[in-house]
Parts: sequence; structure tokens; C-alpha cells
Amino acid sequence: MSSLLKANFQTTLPMAAHARGVFIYDSSGKDYLDGSGGAMTVSIGHGVKEVLDVMRVQAEKVCFTYRAQFSNQPAEDLADALTALAPGDLNHAFFVNSGSEGTELAMRIAIAYWRDRGRPTKTHILGRHISYHGMTMGALSMSGHEARRQDYSDLLHPFALAPAPYAYRSELPPDAYARSIVERWDAVIQECGPGKVAAVIVEPVVGAAGGALTPPPGYLKALQDICRKHDVLLIADEVITGMGRCGAWFACEHDDVTPDMIVTAKGMSSGYTPMGAVLLREPIVQAMAQGSGIGPFGHTFSGNPLSAAVCLAVVNYMRQHKILDNVRERGTQLEQGLRALSQRYAWLVDVRGKGLLWGFEFVTDAQRRTPPPAALKANERFAAHCRDAGLIVYPAGIAPYNNAAIVAPPLVISESEVRTLLQRLEAGMRAFAQEFGLDIPT
Repeated sequence: MSSLLKANFQTTLPMAAHARGVFIYDSSGKDYLDGSGGAMTVSIGHGVKEVLDVMRVQAEKVCFTYRAQFSNQPAEDLADALTALAPGDLNHAFFVNSGSEGTELAMRIAIAYWRDRGRPTKTHILGRHISYHGMTMGALSMSGHEARRQDYSDLLHPFALAPAPYAYRSELPPDAYARSIVERWDAVIQECGPGKVAAVIVEPVVGAAGGALTPPPGYLKALQDICRKHDVLLIADEVITGMGRCGAWFACEHDDVTPDMIVTAKGMSSGYTPMGAVLLREPIVQAMAQGSGIGPFGHTFSGNPLSAAVCLAVVNYMRQHKILDNVRERGTQLEQGLRALSQRYAWLVDVRGKGLLWGFEFVTDAQRRTPPPAALKANERFAAHCRDAGLIVYPAGIAPYNNAAIVAPPLVISESEVRTLLQRLEAGMRAFAQEFGLDIPT
């Protein structure tokens, strides 16, 4: 057995040797189209010279300073860049090492904010039944992901949860369903008691837990109105959806919403370095400054200058090369291709998403919307067949609906590369259909 522990002891993974653009090459020379950007992380592709040059230059200057002893120019410049891209008065940034640390920090800030406002009973953070905000204890407490919560038993907070936007499995007409999931938020806050609720946290598009579950237009705006009515903060978990993934710098912009905090990571660094950020509205910072006078707590590597320089290079690359325009164009092409496959393969259903973040499900009976038995782990088997076909996709969903996949390629993918992605996806689909006894069109 390898000294390096893997997520699954029974799985043998290919050895990544090098990567360029949207392709990863293993030690045998086989190429894989990185159709999920790893874990929805790679935004500008692999091996970008401009980023590697900045990495080398910064490493020769200074790689590490401790946040309580020094500031550093890359972190200052990155904060300016991100807050300039963010909507409204999200004028402040604090840097962490991952999305999990970011959502947990947002939780702590929300509680500290209300404490500084003289309301120390507001300590609950409400989430959704199908959601994932990270692997740390606080982040998991806010998550509706039973498979990942179960290892911690009763150590996690039992925060209240509201329904996720999952229209495919609703019996209601679309308009009635949209109203019902928003109204349920109002009821959940009232049941918990507004005097106890510090914040609500949501992913604008649900990632790993749901396979790109996408709410109806206006959902975030309506939720923001409910939060304001009850004096509750709104945290947007944009660890996946932020930094252009959904066709805008931040997905909340599609609903013209300025959350009280945005958490972002993944695409911010494009996988070149570990880093995440929490962006805060002006009133949050002012309350802490005038209250305790103490800023958010961080970690040893918070605001690391090498990571900050790399992330700034990613942001600059995206702006200079107009990457968001490509997201919108290729996103439309990818959506059309996925919907065409769904028409041909009746068991591939509910294509959903935004920009270059798309998901779908597999069913054994389209009329009854029956998923494969959870024990078969259809999502993992589908990803394995796609990998054999030279395509990386992300297995998604929570049992009993662990029957989804995410396609989220690097934002720089070209028109011809999207065609290749769709061809390899269909090859994976056909092999998957053979294993599960599903219809294969001729």
C-alpha cells in the first residue's frame, strides 16, 4: 500500500504527470479533459505562464509573513482587486487558506457582529437540507450533507435547515414551487426565533451536495428581503460559484443581490495555490471596529504573500483575457450539448446550471424519476466510466439521490474543446448505460 492515504482505499488512481490548458496527462501519457476543473477549482487552465512567472518573482521576494506582524503588498492589492469586483459595499476582505476556513470564519464574524451590536443571543446559522459548506466542524454544522456529517455524530451544531431549490423532485407547478421554498425560509427563521438567528448561509448554485441545483430567478433577492425583515445576515457561499464560474464575477449578481458576506476560494486561485477569502460589507466592519475593535481571527498562513500574488495574477489574467465573455459563450454551447444528450438518453435528466457550472441526474425510470439504488453509487460509477473515456467529471448528490454529476471545465475552454468534452461524455454515458442496463440509442 502507498504511504499516501487516498480517499478510497479500494481505488487506484492514475498518476498525474503534467497538465496544460484544459488537459491533464498521466504517467502513461494518456490525456484527460479536466471537465470539472478538479473540484470546480481550475478557472484559467493549467500551466499558465503569466501565473508561473508571478509565482517565481514573488517567491524570490518573500514567501511568508505572519499577519499579526506584517502586512504585505500582494495581499493589499488582492483585497483591492476583489472588493472592486464585488457588488455593493463589500469593501473589505480577509484571506484564509480554503473555502472551509472561509465559511467557518463567516460564521464567527456573524456571531461577533451581533455580539458587538449588543445582541449576543443571535448565534444560530441556518442552512439548507442539501448543502455543503466545508469539512471543518463549524462549516459542517451549517451543511445539510448527512454523508459527511455522520463521522462527527453529535459533535456538530444541529442548526435548523430549509429546503434546497430542487424543482425536479417537486410536484408543484414551477411558480408555486418557487414561492414555497422562499416562504419556507420565513417559517424556518420564525420557528428558530429571529432573536437567535445570526445569519443564513446559501450557495447560489448548490455544488457537490446537489449537482448544480439552481434556484429560480429572484430566489436570492426574496431570501435577502426575508433576512432583512428578521434582522438576519445573509452569507453567500461562493466558494464554487464565485470568480466567474457562473458568468458574472459573483453568482449573486444574477439576482442583483449584495450579501452581507461573500465567501470565495477555488477559482480565485485556479488551483495554483491554496487560498480563500471572506468579503464583508461596510456595516459589518464598522460594527466590529466600534465594538470590540478586534478583527477576524485567522490562521498562520492567512494573507500569505506568495498565495496572494498568485491569486492576483489569476484575477488579472481573467480581466485581461475577458474570460467572463468566454464563460457566457461556452456556457451556452455546453448547455445546448447537455440538453441534446438528455433528449437522446432518456435516463439523463434535469440538466441544470449556469455559466460553466452544469449538473444532471441519472434515473432508471424517467416517468417516476426513480434514481438507481443508493448502494450502487451511480455518481461514482459514472465518473469512473467518464475517466476511462478521458474525461474528468465530478460525482455529486447525497443518498438516496447520489445519482448526479457536475460538469464544470476551466473557464478558458474553447469551442472545439467543448465538442471534445461532449464526445467523451457520451462515451462515458454509453459505458455507464451498459453497466446499469439502461437504454443506449443507436
